[in-house]
Amino acid sequence: MTTLYLVRHGETDLNKEHIIQSSNDTHLNMKGVNKVKQLRTTLLSLGVDVCYTSPLFRTLETAFGLVGDKALIINDERLMDRAMGIYEGKKCDEFDHQKYWDYNLNCSDDGVESIHDMFIRGEKFVNEILQKHNGKKVLIVSHTGMIRVLHHILKNTDLKKEQLRFEVPNCYFEKIDLNKEKQ
Repeated sequence: MTTLYLVRHGETDLNKEHIIQSSNDTHLNMKGVNKVKQLRTTLLSLGVDVCYTSPLFRTLETAFGLVGDKALIINDERLMDRAMGIYEGKKCDEFDHQKYWDYNLNCSDDGVESIHDMFIRGEKFVNEILQKHNGKKVLIVSHTGMIRVLHHILKNTDLKKEQLRFEVPNCYFEKIDLNKEKQ
């Protein structure tokens, strides 16, 4: 059985201010660092063979805080958060979540990465990970958008009927065990 652990990075000051970060390369704040320390105990008790992370500071700091001395950490561009176009650096409430997370609409207005493109990126990543690390425990540290995408890919939800949105707070943690049939 392959086990995937999905983790969203710890809190940053921009998270605290409800600012869309996307590709802004920010660091964890003290609350973020402390939450990572708390989650580390859980992850180490479960065991991790390898860790994949987005190459941005906030995810790297989270990954190193969780398993830096216990597992190989690999940067992967496919784990970057959604390109947010004109919304990067703006308040979260200025972004129309319903419009941009509607799988049927697949909107890419204003430079926002389409939901279909995010799913293509996520599916390629998942397929490669499952092939390379069959039977292993893999930690994936990423951002809100990509964690949502990976969750829905791995849970095989009906994207045309189900809402894509669910809460993904900082230091969100989800364990997903995949039987051989799903791989």
